[in-house]
Amino acid sequence: MLAAVVTLTAALLSWKADIESRGVAVVVAEARQSARGGLAAPQDTPHLDLLAPYLASEEFQRQFALMEASMVFQRAPGREVAFVLLNGDRRAEWESRQEALLAHEFGHAWIKAEKYPTPVFVPGPYACLAIHTGDITQHVLIRREMERRGIEFRRAWLERLERAIPAMETAAPPPEEDRCARARLAAEWVDLRLALQPGEWPAQARYEAAARRYMPEVVSTVERITDYVRSRDLSDRTQHREALKAVFEMLKDLVYYRAKEFRVYGTLKKKRPAG
Repeated sequence: MLAAVVTLTAALLSWKADIESRGVAVVVAEARQSARGGLAAPQDTPHLDLLAPYLASEEFQRQFALMEASMVFQRAPGREVAFVLLNGDRRAEWESRQEALLAHEFGHAWIKAEKYPTPVFVPGPYACLAIHTGDITQHVLIRREMERRGIEFRRAWLERLERAIPAMETAAPPPEEDRCARARLAAEWVDLRLALQPGEWPAQARYEAAARRYMPEVVSTVERITDYVRSRDLSDRTQHREALKAVFEMLKDLVYYRAKEFRVYGTLKKKRPAG
């Protein structure tokens, strides 16, 4: 039986109060795949009518299945609500680090409450573009705010990345048509480069070598986005908006096979003799 009540630490309760003081209600709930199909949240979840369209969306269900948690922002007359959804089907993966996971999603809600521009999630084959564009730009500010609030998040995050290394060192790449997998890895890799100081994580060189081996076609996109974001002040709302546009276009080039590696490959194919 799902319950809408999720226990929050003092640091999270303080952050929730700050967000709600700006007119955005924060609702924390656990969602799971329903036996009848689709996602289900507890029936006593506040403002469930606003969340229902997302729970019923097949595209959101596919994206949510890949996540441990997500923030969904909905607006209606007289209501602005940030739903922080924990993926109950993956509870074993996140239960030991619940505060850090929730803090990350509170960060996305805080971004909305602070009136930063954000990408719009539009259902479709590449809805992941909006998700990863927002993550790359917003995570810079969210990490700073978590550190300011004394919420520890690095240890569990880096441990999770370290566990992914052996698979990237040995597994076959995802199918060519799984373009969102490429955007997802690019966003994860950019996060790593932007968050860490040289030498801070001993496994970084191994991670990057494994990622290059697993999906070499994302390398130039990671480098371009990292260089771009490092050169911008994302706390400035104008620069933040411009960064969203630029990062979206770079990720779009990647998933539509227009990144540098794909352009070279296409040129080579055209030069091959017929027959």
